[in-house]
Parts: sequence; C-alpha cells; structure tokens
Amino acid sequence: MRVFLCVKERRCTVCGLEIPPGPIWRVVDTEETEMLSQVLAADLGHKFHNQAPNQEGPGHRACMIYSAMICPFLAGPGARRGRAGNTYGMEMPKGDVRGGKAGVVAYDGYEFTSTPAGPGVVYGHPLELIEYESGEDLLGELEKLLQNEDADDLAPCPPWLLDDEAAVEVAFKRAIRTPEDVARLNAARHAEQTRRKKQKQAKASRRRNR
Repeated sequence: MRVFLCVKERRCTVCGLEIPPGPIWRVVDTEETEMLSQVLAADLGHKFHNQAPNQEGPGHRACMIYSAMICPFLAGPGARRGRAGNTYGMEMPKGDVRGGKAGVVAYDGYEFTSTPAGPGVVYGHPLELIEYESGEDLLGELEKLLQNEDADDLAPCPPWLLDDEAAVEVAFKRAIRTPEDVARLNAARHAEQTRRKKQKQAKASRRRNR
C-alpha cells in the first residue's frame, strides 16, 4: 500500500519524499537498457511511449542510482535473480542473469492507469539514460548529487510512511476513491452541514420566541 500511495502522490518509492516537478527516474535491466538506448539514439520526430505497465514506481535521481548500486540483482553483470516472479504474465525464473549492463533512466512523467495487461505504472518519454555495468561505476555520480543536496529543503514525511498502520489504511482508502465516490462524500458532507445549520437556526428561533 505504501508503494501505491507513493506512486499516487508523486513520492519517491525509495525514500518516500516528494519528487519535485521535472523528470522522474527508475532503474532498468539489460533488455530495457538496450531498447531505451536505441530510442534515445534515434530521431523519432515524436515522443516514445512504452504502454507496457510496470509494478515498480519512480524516484529521485540520487535514490535510483543508490538502488542500482545496492540491489543484488542490478548491481553487477553476473548477478542472478534471487527468487522467481511473475509480472503481468511474464515469468521471471530464479537464477535469471541480469546481463552485461543496466541503466538508470529519466522520463518526462508517468501515470498509474489501467491497461490491457492490468493496472500499473506507465512511463512517458525517456529523456536520459545512465548506462553502467557494475554499481561501483555509479559512485562518482551519486557523490556529486549528494554534495549538491540541501537537507533543509526536504519536507517531513506523512505518518503513513512510518509505522502508523492505521494511517496507511486511511490514506489508501482515500487514494482509491473514484470521482463518483468523492462526489457522493461531498454531497453527504454538504447535507450534514445544512442539517446542522437548520438545527442551530431552529434552536435560536425557539429562544427568541420564549
């Protein structure tokens, strides 16, 4: 639920803090790195949108670089997947090799939406790709980013990002409301406010008539 809320509120799925306006980032494996490299090298004359949904949310540039460095599967060309998985019907067997390279990529945006394959994160047009073989290759880039970061600019995180499970439930239920749900709740709230106002007016009128 926390990852879903981060995606809905444009928060980094690594640190949980807000992502400022501008590009968003994610880490990609060898196959997607090669595809995005070709897209960025080609003069398409239009924006490229891969409509395949993704289970992984976006993040800050520094956070995604850090993830690429410490993730056992993404950090090295000889790394193997620690456990099997299934993403939108595609099997990812345990022991699968990452491949010769991976990438940290920037996009112009994303959305959480329904697709023929199921609901998920759909990323926009790729803007920049940092290719690497080993996570150690990214150390200089991460150090440079951290030197320019100002901790005073960081906003406090909401309670649902911590250990308040009740706050998570409340925030999740609020996030999944449809426009129709919101309209019904607003109408019910307005009706209750009108009822209380009439009660106060009637009470005041009775006092005057005593």
